[in-house]
Amino acid sequence: MGGRCAMKEWARILTAALVVVVVSGCGKDDDASASGGSTGASATTTSGGSASDASGTSGSTGTDAGSGSGSDGSTGGVDVAAFERFLISSAAGPCAPGADCDGFVELLAGGTLRVERFGETESDIVVVQIAADDYDAAVQVFAAPELSALLDAPEPLCDPPTDIFESMLVVVDGVTHDATTTTCGQAPIAAARSMAQALQDEYAP
Repeated sequence: MGGRCAMKEWARILTAALVVVVVSGCGKDDDASASGGSTGASATTTSGGSASDASGTSGSTGTDAGSGSGSDGSTGGVDVAAFERFLISSAAGPCAPGADCDGFVELLAGGTLRVERFGETESDIVVVQIAADDYDAAVQVFAAPELSALLDAPEPLCDPPTDIFESMLVVVDGVTHDATTTTCGQAPIAAARSMAQALQDEYAP
């Protein structure tokens, strides 16, 4: 009789223990499930952010290097395929006998760069083919609609001195835009001047 009571007591204890284990196990499953869901949401958000950042970086690089262009050759809002020619000419005077007081930088469609260095009497015109990345970057500046609009504006674009001279000319899609740009500081003009100088420094130093 005492043995049966002891067995019943042990059975009661084991049953209670099993209930505790089962309840505890269910809690862990729920916690793990909730934790897994939270981790999944966090990973999705992070992945989305990274993809957005990478896409933005890729877009920027595409613009600088000319990659990611559309079927019409356009990149970054500029129709690269429509670009034909950019020319910046400079001069100063009065010019002493035997001195060189003019020069130019010219970029043609396809990447041919022509440079006559200002002030060098013995220098010939340098003709060189520039790298594709440099060409695309230059066209983004030279064929920018903002530059063409400025070159089409009524002259004078600024108040230049009389002893130095600078002009810019750009041909895009068969249309010529040109103006005197001496000492003009408008952003598109300044950017074109800087780009022309950078090309000269790189390819015709």
